[in-house]
Amino acid sequence: MSARANELAARRLALGARSARLRLELGDEAAALAQRFRFADRVAALARSGGVQALAIGAATLLLFGRPRRLIRTAGRLLLLWPLLRPLVARLAPLWRGE
Repeated sequence: MSARANELAARRLALGARSARLRLELGDEAAALAQRFRFADRVAALARSGGVQALAIGAATLLLFGRPRRLIRTAGRLLLLWPLLRPLVARLAPLWRGE
């Protein structure tokens, strides 16, 4: 091999080693970030769940109408009917989301 070919081969090996080291560092940094954002991911998933949305709608209704006794009484009645309403809500949810 010529001197230039040897030089290029050595450089290729050095770059390959550097690339491997950088990939490992990047993986370590990504794992550290994933641990930091795990809580935020859980909060976001909880916010997207139907229960939290229903709670937010209930709170907004309470603020709008200002009659907590009536709202609590109505919520109690809906809670009793929830086993019957749940399949209906599950079928209508994709329509509300636009799916």
